[in-house]
Amino acid sequence: MKGLLVNLHRDERGVSVIETAFLLPVLITMLISVLQVGLYLQAQNAVRGVAGEMSRAMAVESQKQNQLSNRQIEDMALAVAVSPPYVLKSSQLEVTVDDSTTQDIDRVRKIDINMNYTVPNLLGFAKWGVLDIIYTRQVFVPYADPTPESGTEEDTTGETTGDTGGDTGGDLGTV
Repeated sequence: MKGLLVNLHRDERGVSVIETAFLLPVLITMLISVLQVGLYLQAQNAVRGVAGEMSRAMAVESQKQNQLSNRQIEDMALAVAVSPPYVLKSSQLEVTVDDSTTQDIDRVRKIDINMNYTVPNLLGFAKWGVLDIIYTRQVFVPYADPTPESGTEEDTTGETTGDTGGDTGGDLGTV
């Protein structure tokens, strides 16, 4: 009997299985945590990128003399957010656009773009409040210039007339 206990004490064949049983949950937890942080950072960059795209889009539309409504901006932001390169989930994204309570600059529209995004949770049973991204960006958009451009006249029908600066036809020349 004493020999059997001595042999059992020196036998190390099952040690690796026991060590794996202890370390595998820790390693899996670390892997899931790294993936979760990566998802969070990607979502945070995407939300900021979408807000920047909306700022640029509103500036371009203002240059074209178009004034977008808050609803149009929200719809555009949702469309941009779910498409590449951002690929956010529309069911977890909420976009609200409001005119700022204070309008500090004349002939400039101050808009608040609010984006709330809940990052997908890799551990479905764990409810973490830190996975919510709340981002607000203030955008300043100049109002469209109501005065017609110089060199043009506006008639009563709303049509713009005036010199277009091009040749109106005429003789092309003779050979």
